[in-house]
Amino acid sequence: MAVSRRWVVSLAAALALGLAPTVVVADVQDPAPVLSAEDARADLDALYAGLEQAHYDLFAHRSRADYDRLHADMRAGITGPITRDEAAELFQQFTAYGRIGHARIDAPTTAFVTRLRGGGRLLPLFVRIDGGRVLLTAAADVEGRFPAGTEIVSLNGEDASVWLERLGAWVSAERPYMTHALMEQSFPVLLGFALPDADGIDVVGRRPDGAIVEGRIPAVTLAGRQALRTAWPTPALDLSGREFRLLGDGVAYLRPGPFEEHPDAASGGPGFTAFVDDAFGRAIQAGSTDMIIDLRNNAGGDNSFSDPMVAWFADRPFRFASSFTLRASPQAKAWYARLEGEGAPDDILARLAAAEAAQPDGVRYPFELGMNAPRPEPRFHGRVHVLVNRHSYSNATSVAALIQDYGFGEVVGEETADVPTTYASIISFDLPRTGFTVTFPKSRIVRPNGSEAVAGVVPDRVLPREPIGTGEDVVLAQTIAAIRADRGE
Repeated sequence: MAVSRRWVVSLAAALALGLAPTVVVADVQDPAPVLSAEDARADLDALYAGLEQAHYDLFAHRSRADYDRLHADMRAGITGPITRDEAAELFQQFTAYGRIGHARIDAPTTAFVTRLRGGGRLLPLFVRIDGGRVLLTAAADVEGRFPAGTEIVSLNGEDASVWLERLGAWVSAERPYMTHALMEQSFPVLLGFALPDADGIDVVGRRPDGAIVEGRIPAVTLAGRQALRTAWPTPALDLSGREFRLLGDGVAYLRPGPFEEHPDAASGGPGFTAFVDDAFGRAIQAGSTDMIIDLRNNAGGDNSFSDPMVAWFADRPFRFASSFTLRASPQAKAWYARLEGEGAPDDILARLAAAEAAQPDGVRYPFELGMNAPRPEPRFHGRVHVLVNRHSYSNATSVAALIQDYGFGEVVGEETADVPTTYASIISFDLPRTGFTVTFPKSRIVRPNGSEAVAGVVPDRVLPREPIGTGEDVVLAQTIAAIRADRGE
């Protein structure tokens, strides 16, 4: 069963802004930078109608009456021409209002990053949010008044909590913990939405030594952002890419990367499954008794990649969900038709397309998930430890839940921000006047243990996240120490 749950974080481009002076995004041809009020209202109407028609349950967390009021208020607020960027930001707020992580419009972020590439500026406040405290993860000014680790107390005279609430209106997320996790990858972008023309922002902060510091942080270009990083380098843990290592003492480490075909495969390198198979084969050959699977900062992907990985250590048949339900819609039928037109679908896709075609639009219908068998020998029979954090999204969250619910291993780290019982299987439709792409979920997935709670995967062994300003993997080190302690070493 191939169900894609890749978390394409709609604001994740901001993460790249913190890492490099250039950002690669698709070039946007903008023939009409200004929309008439009529066109803007028409697309707002089309957005609401399309989501209501195709989304698995637009009103899961917001009532229809609340959504009707928001639609009426936003429509009334369009009193004259607005820019495409303003429309995109407005429409993303409308979409995010439903508090469903897999419903979003990426156009605002694309536009923001495109402006930066053209010489625009951003407010260089890169943060993480711990228990409501907003902490800088890198120095925000050349003078070094606001170093990494500084807590933001207020912005432009308003408490940091006020800004978290305000900026959260653009973030598609099921709950505040997830909103804050996504803000960690998007804070400068969100500030750009709220303060589009700002040349700076007034900050009151509490430095790591407890001293209160006040000052204005100027907006910078991407080159200026890079200059900040050069002047005040802050070590950071890099969990990108994929990796396999034998750590000694019978412990193996696998970071598989997102559950999709790896870019290396296009240039002759091993694909995802080949890489994972080689890793487990080497671990078995080395006599490893413990395998650490690192899903931290993993965006997710497709269970057709993750299921074969789990089969290496599963001791009984399994599936990634206890139930999988879809909603039929014209948008879903059109999506399947496009895929079929691109080539012969695989067996699962053909089954899904046939099931969709057989259902009247608007009907919610179950789709039977097949069970996955454990891999034939050789198979890994040692202990499995799955590392997760708040940035383990989508299918990575599902994989952790599967392993925990079936008892295939222990989950280690911090609670995931994303939720394993969720609305997923994302597809999209385009708005008629602007062409903005609207992503939405067409399915309801319930985690293997049947819990319908809106909650993340809570680790069996909770560990605090790494400190700000360290490139050392302290969580991995603590996990290895715990493994050895469990052995009595």
